[in-house]
Amino acid sequence: MKVDVSKIEGYETMSVEDKLKALEGFEFEDPKPITEDGEVKKLREALSKSNSEAASWKRQLHEKMSDDERKEAERKEQAQKVEEELATLRKDKTIATLEKAYLAAGYPAELAAASAKAQADGDTDTVLKNQMQYLSDTKKSLESAALNKQPPLSVGNPPAGKPQTEEDKIAETAMKYAGL
Repeated sequence: MKVDVSKIEGYETMSVEDKLKALEGFEFEDPKPITEDGEVKKLREALSKSNSEAASWKRQLHEKMSDDERKEAERKEQAQKVEEELATLRKDKTIATLEKAYLAAGYPAELAAASAKAQADGDTDTVLKNQMQYLSDTKKSLESAALNKQPPLSVGNPPAGKPQTEEDKIAETAMKYAGL
């Protein structure tokens, strides 16, 4: 809560020390506590009254409706429920199809599910973020596999077709006795 300095006389012309003393001696007004007697009680009563009036009007409407009108209203309500369920099923089918495609592309199960849901919801940012993660993970695994397939380091044998020198023979004999 900010202090209203306009309530302190001569505040603008005071020195810093005087301002500090004036602020230390400033007394705040106590705010009124919120009680059930005030506005809250009035608002609750108004809400209760409007809810009961709405229920009364709805009851009167149903009483005045003919059987045909009532059946038509129920049919419309049922049709709306069917439409909502159909939309949900279509979305679920789309997500399942997309997830299957992501899995076929090599995505991990969790990433495929998240990407499929994001794509069905139209969340392009998440789809692209997941794709970047997949590409990064794939690149790392390919680099790791390439390193594992490299031939082992040679112990100094000469290239094929080149005759061994006397030094090469001594080094080979030493390596043999050293167990390398």
